[in-house]
Amino acid sequence: MTLHTILTPKWITWGKLIAAENPRLEGFVPSEGGTNPRILLLGEAPGDKEVKIGRPFMGPSGKELDRWLESLGLTREDIYITGVVNSRPFSIGKTGRKSDRRPNQTEVKRSAPMFDWELAHFPDVLLVPMGNASLQRLLGNKAKIGDLHGQLMERPIQKYNQSTNSFELTEDKHRIFPLYHPSYSKRFKNMKAVVDADSQKLKELLNE
Repeated sequence: MTLHTILTPKWITWGKLIAAENPRLEGFVPSEGGTNPRILLLGEAPGDKEVKIGRPFMGPSGKELDRWLESLGLTREDIYITGVVNSRPFSIGKTGRKSDRRPNQTEVKRSAPMFDWELAHFPDVLLVPMGNASLQRLLGNKAKIGDLHGQLMERPIQKYNQSTNSFELTEDKHRIFPLYHPSYSKRFKNMKAVVDADSQKLKELLNE
């Protein structure tokens, strides 16, 4: 399997600097995938396992992703994976142990230029945000995965404006197909039928 990252050494250095500046971020996991992806898979942020290995979707979540891709007739070479933030956001509990958390808005904005650059590299590839973090990065905080999952949309997406420190909608539209994370039905058994139905819709869409 041949996977690569589109990130240049300059972007990788920049991304590592973001983590170095923030005491509640650790590591840097470059985006990766095939050279001609059919979908752009958008996650939230890497976790502990991903940071240790240095690749997205490793460990149990990676096995779940690979099973899901197989059900679609795809491999990791057929997709490209990136995230809203490329470092692991964590909190520290009373016992001193680190636990994953959702990236905050400051962290999302700090990582936004690289995320926008990556999406611009794939202007015609179907965007598949997995969960609220990546969906809201594209469409704004009012967008909810519970309302939009399994629907093919063609909409402008948010792009970060550094001079105003805010997000603005692009003039061009992008094809978007939001999904629950593949592991969602493992944690919430009652959602399995919904998750499976959405995956089937995506499979049919890719086979058109």
